[in-house]
Amino acid sequence: MLAFINDGVRVVRSQVSQLMQVRHATKKVVSSKTHMQDSPGKRLGAKKYENSEVKTGQILYRQRGTKWYPGFNVGIGKDHTLFALEPGFVKYYLDPFHPKRKFIGVALNREDKLPYPHFEPTPRRLGRALLPERDASKEAEYLPRKVQLLKPEVEQKLREREEKRNTKLSTFMEKLAEFEALKELSKENLQIAAQRLLKIDGYLRGGKSLKDSRFNATFYFAYDTKLAVKRGELAQDEADAQIDTYKKIALLVDKTVMFDAKYQLVKNLTEEELESLKATSLAELDQLIPDRNKPVSKKDHKQALEIIGRPCFSLKMQSGLEKHYLKPLIPIVGDVNPKDKHVVAIPTMNVETRKIETVYMRKNFV
Repeated sequence: MLAFINDGVRVVRSQVSQLMQVRHATKKVVSSKTHMQDSPGKRLGAKKYENSEVKTGQILYRQRGTKWYPGFNVGIGKDHTLFALEPGFVKYYLDPFHPKRKFIGVALNREDKLPYPHFEPTPRRLGRALLPERDASKEAEYLPRKVQLLKPEVEQKLREREEKRNTKLSTFMEKLAEFEALKELSKENLQIAAQRLLKIDGYLRGGKSLKDSRFNATFYFAYDTKLAVKRGELAQDEADAQIDTYKKIALLVDKTVMFDAKYQLVKNLTEEELESLKATSLAELDQLIPDRNKPVSKKDHKQALEIIGRPCFSLKMQSGLEKHYLKPLIPIVGDVNPKDKHVVAIPTMNVETRKIETVYMRKNFV
């Protein structure tokens, strides 16, 4: 109970005392276990020095942050560790295109200087011998088991393919000798002409037109000859002479022979001659088979195939003409004799009645 005097009046105010609790330490304070000790170092810094030979994947530099940047043939990890991407020799260098950065690279040869000249082809490790001669040859001759098992079959097919090419080449030479305009060619020039036809035959079978096939055969012969000059296998004068000779032979051959739709050698025809032959052939077919719903005799059938097989028609046109003029089955007009050996029964679906009905057709080419 406390009493106060305010302006001569005695004031008494009661106040409840509060209980104060203090917590004292119950355990003795002990110093840290690492007191007066230090954690082990992270072993940062250079692991390979200038001109050190390294293999793929070896660490070059450990760092925190990119103090050194990855250069040629060097990669960087998520902890900024630099490592070699190719076997070679370590180079520490500066790049004038990045003056504020220091780089570590791997050169392919000890005497190389980094950076390589800008705007020039960058050296690559292609065919660099990294193993002793015995091990390198063993590695070069190594084949997976699957490939090793297939190798005899592949080699056999390659031999068969080469034999077919040689057979076709000799066939072309024999056929070229039959044309009057090519009889004056020497045996060597005749072989050049046959090789040209072999190239054209390959392009035609690949889907190119006759005009494009002839152009490609001439272009790639000249291109291969120029490459031989660059490799030092031919002199420039010899190459020019070979190209001129080939172009003269090509011009003579193209004026004399051509391929038809079935890749057979025939007499060359101009575009006007082809159009004229096409119109004449269609007129002959209309005259030979005026009614396509009547049977065709075997003689007319054979003659129609000869007309359709002329070089003025492509394979697609020949197929369409055969379907148009030489139908294998024709409809029967009048009574039907199912026992006739020339009659064919064809089950068809009637859309209106939703039932299967039998339609009788007569075989053509009786």
